[in-house]
Amino acid sequence: MTEPRHVTSKDWSEEERREFYRRRRGRNWALLAALVGLCGLIYAVAVVKLYHAGQMW
Repeated sequence: MTEPRHVTSKDWSEEERREFYRRRRGRNWALLAALVGLCGLIYAVAVVKLYHAGQMW
């Protein structure tokens, strides 16, 4: 894996760099979960609205 330019600072120890990547990976997973949840909510609202309008099945 290639490292982004801003992370290759010589001031960071290997442990600090690993911790940075671990935290960023955690934030990315949380953002993915929020995005999937939002898409699911929008889909559910659309299904319910179409069902009550008599446009489904």
